[in-house]
Amino acid sequence: MRLKNLFFNYFLLLSVISFSFTKLDLQIAVGERNQNQVINIINSLEYKTLPIDFKCEVVLAYTDLFFWGKGDVDKYQEIAKKYVEELLESSPTYWKVNYAAAMVYGHYVQKNLFYAFIYYKKIFYHANLAVQYGPDEYLAHLLVGILNLETPFGNLSSAREHLLKALELNPNHVYTYVELGKYYEKIHNCQKAIEMYQKALEVEGEIVWKYINEEGKQVASERLLEVERKCTRK
Repeated sequence: MRLKNLFFNYFLLLSVISFSFTKLDLQIAVGERNQNQVINIINSLEYKTLPIDFKCEVVLAYTDLFFWGKGDVDKYQEIAKKYVEELLESSPTYWKVNYAAAMVYGHYVQKNLFYAFIYYKKIFYHANLAVQYGPDEYLAHLLVGILNLETPFGNLSSAREHLLKALELNPNHVYTYVELGKYYEKIHNCQKAIEMYQKALEVEGEIVWKYINEEGKQVASERLLEVERKCTRK
């Protein structure tokens, strides 16, 4: 009987290990924009028992589903907002909590510009806190850089500072080069813009950003042609 129980427990353990998902599994599924896999992974998790960093990834997964998913996606954003506001109460000084909050509020605006009047201050506030509490986190700097570059509420000098810091911290992120290319276009530095777009096409990018890597390279390719034409005309 003991031997039978031992084998049963062994196979039960193997079963649990086989069907458990890691944070990386979730990040890869989100990066591929694989809605079914993201939902399967989230549904398999016991959210309350997760470490805080993993909880933030769940929040980001839910809000990403709202942004690019199909079907009744509003429910995912409701969960993301609920979870992130709970995290802001319990862990207000953790960088990724603030990063996730900025992303959740930002996705409202990206889906409907009307929400800019409601959320833009919160977006900038939490993005800046993410940098303050995570000064060595490239995603925090990249987000602040993008906000300052791409929105009417931003500052070009701040965009440059944070985009360059994001690049220093992680030189393998395709979209950092794309955003720097846009920055140099804005200040009419064709050669630097070309350099950044070319670099975006050269770097491999990380596995957790598969869709973004492909999208970024497409944008870089299109902008590169346009900037080269501009430079030639001059």
